[in-house]
Amino acid sequence: MIDIFYLDKGTLKKAKVNELDKIKKKRIWVDISGLNQYQADLVQKTFKLHPVTKEDMFLSHGTVKVEEFPYYLFCTFYTLGLNGKKNIKLSPLDFVIGDNFIISSHKEKLDAYERLKRDPERLKDILKKGTDIMFHRLLDDEIDNFFPVLEELDDEIEHLDNKIAKSANPELLTMILKIKRKVVEIKKVTFPQREKISFLARRSYSFISRPAEPYFRDLHDHAIRVSDIIENYRESVASSFDTYMTAIANSTNDIMKVLSIIATIALPLTVISGVYGTNFLNLPGQNAYNGFWIMVWTMVLFMGIMIIFFKKKRWI
Repeated sequence: MIDIFYLDKGTLKKAKVNELDKIKKKRIWVDISGLNQYQADLVQKTFKLHPVTKEDMFLSHGTVKVEEFPYYLFCTFYTLGLNGKKNIKLSPLDFVIGDNFIISSHKEKLDAYERLKRDPERLKDILKKGTDIMFHRLLDDEIDNFFPVLEELDDEIEHLDNKIAKSANPELLTMILKIKRKVVEIKKVTFPQREKISFLARRSYSFISRPAEPYFRDLHDHAIRVSDIIENYRESVASSFDTYMTAIANSTNDIMKVLSIIATIALPLTVISGVYGTNFLNLPGQNAYNGFWIMVWTMVLFMGIMIIFFKKKRWI
């Protein structure tokens, strides 16, 4: 799907795809959801895009980048969202910024962009300020969308820590590894994204005006916050893993401690029963009427003495 908005003598208007060539000299925003081959060919021809740019936009697999061409600036960033099952979803977000046009391309509709389209006065005010300001607004909305998703991730880590504190079990290890994969996946994007946004804030690009640079510096601050949060989450997940391993080790130690105590208590009982289980003809007390019960109570006495001893030593 392709939406086209442009300014005509200060008035915001919406155009159809077949009108694009007629209005390309006006200040224009082209928003594309799910770019297909026809749309890629259309924007390349209309705005004289380099074939490499068209390929990057069409394939939608590009790394985070900022590339300057003679007639435009091409940028690839990523947007972060959650699907229905609250799984992390990273999607590429391409921008082409020219003197009088801006193209945004993404796989699916973005809520922030749809809200902007439904608010023509706000869209008109932003577009009037220039394509670089429009670029900042569009990118800033998607960088800000990282924070709600990161809050969900923070809740997952906190919930995981609470479970580990109660009881460590193999299912928790699966949860730890799952969250770790999420954090690593986001980190692979946020750190280069922070670096490329810093280029927009500190370098002199032909299509980023000096009045717009403070906006991109503020955007860079947001990107730094996102990457710092992710780094903190990475450390939290590592700490959760260490806590889990410690809990497992403590649980194993407790089990071994109990088994050792049982084996130690059983040792004298085994000796006594072993002695009286031998095949000698003459054993002390073998002819006694209550000999069996004397042996049993002797074993019970030994058990009691050892348990009292262990308690005094605080081993149990």
